Amino acid sequence: MKSNPILNLARSLSTRLFLVLGLAVVLVSPAGAISVDHGHDGSHGKSNPAVDRPIWLDKLENQLNHEDVMSGLEGSQEKLDKTFMKLMGQLQDKVKEHASPASSGGGFHDSWSAHQLGQSYLLGPTEAAAKVYKGAHCPGNIPTKTYEVSAINVEVTLNQWGDYYPGYMYVLDKDIGKVRDEEKRNLAARQKEDGLDPGAVSTGLQGDAIQPMTIRGNQGDCVRVKFTNRLEDEDAGFQISGSAMIISSSGQPNTAATKGSIISSGESKEYEWFIPVDQQEGSHMIQNHAGRDPSALGLIGAFIVEPRGSRYLDPFTGGPLENGWMAMIANDDARDFREFALFYHEVGDESFRPLNRHGEMIPQRDPLTDAYRPSARAMNFRSEPFGINNLAQQEKHFHYEDESLSYSSYTFADAPTTIPRSYLGDPAKFRLIHGGGEVFHSHHPHGGSIRWTRSPQREVQLTNLTQAAYDGPVKYPVVRTTTDRVDVEVIGPAEALDLETECGSGLCQRLAGDFLFHCHVAHHYVAGMWGYWRVYNTLQDGNYPMGSTDVMRPLKELPDRAGRIPKGQTSDQLVGRTMDWFGKKFNVVGSGKSDWSKETPVVNVKDWVKYMLPPQGKPGHTDDETGQILAYDGSVWDYSWKGNQALSERESTLKTPKYISPRPGKRHAIQFDQHGKLAWPHMTPHFGKRVPFARNHGGAPWLEPFHMQTDAEVITKTESGSARSGSDMENTGGAKPGEQGRWSLCPAGAGRKQYNLVFINTPIELSGAVGNTPPIIDKYGLIYVIDEDMAEVKADPKKAIPLVIRANVYDCVDLLLTSEWNDDDFTNFQMSKLNIHPHFFQFDNQASDGVISGFSYDQSMRSYRQFDKKMKDGHHVGMPVPMNAKVLKSTRAGDNTVEIQMAGHATPYHVGADIIVGIEVPNG
Repeated sequence: MKSNPILNLARSLSTRLFLVLGLAVVLVSPAGAISVDHGHDGSHGKSNPAVDRPIWLDKLENQLNHEDVMSGLEGSQEKLDKTFMKLMGQLQDKVKEHASPASSGGGFHDSWSAHQLGQSYLLGPTEAAAKVYKGAHCPGNIPTKTYEVSAINVEVTLNQWGDYYPGYMYVLDKDIGKVRDEEKRNLAARQKEDGLDPGAVSTGLQGDAIQPMTIRGNQGDCVRVKFTNRLEDEDAGFQISGSAMIISSSGQPNTAATKGSIISSGESKEYEWFIPVDQQEGSHMIQNHAGRDPSALGLIGAFIVEPRGSRYLDPFTGGPLENGWMAMIANDDARDFREFALFYHEVGDESFRPLNRHGEMIPQRDPLTDAYRPSARAMNFRSEPFGINNLAQQEKHFHYEDESLSYSSYTFADAPTTIPRSYLGDPAKFRLIHGGGEVFHSHHPHGGSIRWTRSPQREVQLTNLTQAAYDGPVKYPVVRTTTDRVDVEVIGPAEALDLETECGSGLCQRLAGDFLFHCHVAHHYVAGMWGYWRVYNTLQDGNYPMGSTDVMRPLKELPDRAGRIPKGQTSDQLVGRTMDWFGKKFNVVGSGKSDWSKETPVVNVKDWVKYMLPPQGKPGHTDDETGQILAYDGSVWDYSWKGNQALSERESTLKTPKYISPRPGKRHAIQFDQHGKLAWPHMTPHFGKRVPFARNHGGAPWLEPFHMQTDAEVITKTESGSARSGSDMENTGGAKPGEQGRWSLCPAGAGRKQYNLVFINTPIELSGAVGNTPPIIDKYGLIYVIDEDMAEVKADPKKAIPLVIRANVYDCVDLLLTSEWNDDDFTNFQMSKLNIHPHFFQFDNQASDGVISGFSYDQSMRSYRQFDKKMKDGHHVGMPVPMNAKVLKSTRAGDNTVEIQMAGHATPYHVGADIIVGIEVPNG
């Protein structure tokens, strides 16, 4: 295809995947129906016994009496009643502190707390069935770690929007002052009218004092804990599940059923645990067995047994670390690794509702996404629901909400939930702890080759699997293992598991980027239970955005990998140097034309940067910040140049509690690593704005930024894009396998598969006719089809069956995805947008994950068939109209223009932007 001076006519929206083990294709659901919680429990009459003595209280007493007998705690009913009523009183007092609709009087003014237990029975404690191991006093002359720990009452703030609840936590005594300071800062932030103060809630939970306590001890250590109960008039316990911890004074096992293990308010107790040298490495949950409510509201923690001789280092300073979910574990006898303790937990029971910053109870169902219990599905005391804060603000200010961008740091800024951070090649271990007591969760990380062995101790080549990419990318990982690999792990209440992911940080691809993880129950992640693993390729020194590319705290290198990660450099500093991509070399020059035909290509620095970024242009063809957001234009990115130095787009001037730019309205230099790769992340938050597509809408912008080699081979009859060009012209059909050398997503010689996928709305036969009973037809069926089968499927509802595509191990798979799913009022509520998400592939997360995580590019697309939109009050209903156009007349060989008519209100195309021509023609 020849280059066009006006439009680069390319088949677009392509995704490239390197097949490793298998393929799964799933649909990202549209935004759910808007619903409102109208439920009320309780009565509001006067002098009514049903009001004075509600049924739910009888249920509670009967259940607790039974639990007391089974747990050896008979006689504690009065204390438990007091604990529960105190908790309800705290919440009620918080509501009454604010003059708000949730507490403004009326018939149900004081009856809301009855709803907390109006649904069946609470789940009871299981202390009596806890597994007990024979313990012993610590011998002398062995390494000893001592922790002074307290249980305290605390207000837990869940996110930077100010959602919170009165709860509990374990804390090191020396950190109590820090916790109280954070409480004060969070309270002061809620009281500010502008709502812009995040209080003490950091981005990514980087060192906050209010977080689940995570402490450590080595194999062969003696661990001593002095535990103090500082709760207000409540008993408390400190039990480490699966340990042989004993009460120091008596030598008895530290279990709930042992006399003296549960202590009263104001008292202290000393425990000890001699960890055997052969104790299995890994995590143990710390629990309070004195009562369920404190545990359900934060009185949880983790104890991690580390390999013998380990040292625990602060990831921000490199100094010693006593407590923290994120740590560097150094060891003279083994490779150092990064450790991340992830707590999946509910807030309270299934009827509990946290409060927003105004003191109003958060709705049980999110009115925008229909998710159940927003802000009450949490990770490490933090929750970031899609709808009630982020999407609600996007809709309020810009009249649309894009649920596909709910994970996007570009659109909504980084999350306050857990953001594990590491550098390329760092070994990493994840410690999973289920801190809740209600439902199961399923940990699923994105990234294709983020996976682990189901039974790692059975795998003889485990170290080779987990550290295979320690020094570079791995294109042909081991296929057969003793135990199968998985990428979803189900965990139940109080369960703790340990995962060591294959190939380490950056995966087998050696990829910088953001790797989403979440509970795979859709209602749970939409309600706030998610985070992402960020892997950098340049040092994060804290000088944001002039040094660090990330707003979060500085990040130290692992001690035994110090010096591997470079400081970021600007594009002009690449000039005159040779970039080495694991054997594939490029010479970068500051002037003259690029020559890609040489064995070592000569590349002008402006071409080098151009091919790594989306097309340059102003979204919506405007400089106005709000206008760019309203244009919903993801085809270009507004970066700039100062000589040979590439500059970012202008920083946002809009303020939110999640991100206020230190340089509003200004640009800064884009950074690169020692190989000339873009430093991750290269974009910064712009609230409400659509993140751009990768260049050519390509699937591997970081691993395969250059598409310059001639490729005369036809992949299939439905080849996507132009794969035929001269060596001096950008090839829009995707990089040839091996074109980027060893760093290529697809290695040289890989088999190739091509599929053109279309998402259509067509009738689907769910059940065939039986006798005189007609078939059951879903008139509004939604399904993926292969392009060449589309007409046949549309003509016969029987042929609308789930799509299965195939490839061989080590094949390179190119997917072109398009959509015919127009906005409507029934299936997508005027917000049609979709993508695909594969499992068990190597791919480039920046553009092939489907789910738009962190600072990744947009990977969801609108319908190419839609040319108009419903209007209301002067603006579109739902998402803006897609950037579609109709070709008004045929073009001929030699023409240098295309005559088109844009859809009404659609943003016109940009010079250099990628479009697709003839998409409406099957096999076109």
